[in-house]
Amino acid sequence: MRTLRLVIATIVNAPAEHVYAVLTDLPRYPKFFRYMHDLRILEQNDHTVLAEVVEDMFGLKVMKVLTKFIFNPPFKLTIEQVKGPFVKAVGWFELEPQGKEKTRVVHGAEITADGLLGSLGMMFLKNGIAKARMTEELKAVKREAEMLRAEAKQ
Repeated sequence: MRTLRLVIATIVNAPAEHVYAVLTDLPRYPKFFRYMHDLRILEQNDHTVLAEVVEDMFGLKVMKVLTKFIFNPPFKLTIEQVKGPFVKAVGWFELEPQGKEKTRVVHGAEITADGLLGSLGMMFLKNGIAKARMTEELKAVKREAEMLRAEAKQ
């Protein structure tokens, strides 16, 4: 088995509560994460959501992934694969306020894979596709949070 860990960050020109609002709006994920085709909430508790996510797996195929979202307000979201192509897959967003109007968003992922799909997946992860996708995710969160901030100021 192989494990890959990636961590990237960006500054968002919006307060942490706007960024967190974007991250907690699960039904909108397919609208701003282009690889995500559908997200259906199966179960929801206080700070945990179990959802079926239909997503493009790095161009290999479209898959349904059972995913748990764990919200730790107001500064962290953890996303865990419950059932999917990897042995283990955990992603996270951590928010670090930078004054009142800016937020540093740290986005990370740790993926463990084995077998043929695991080997193919690791190849895609190591060749930069995973980093490009995570960068795209950060840009989408940044764009949505900054739009939310602009709407709030009107």
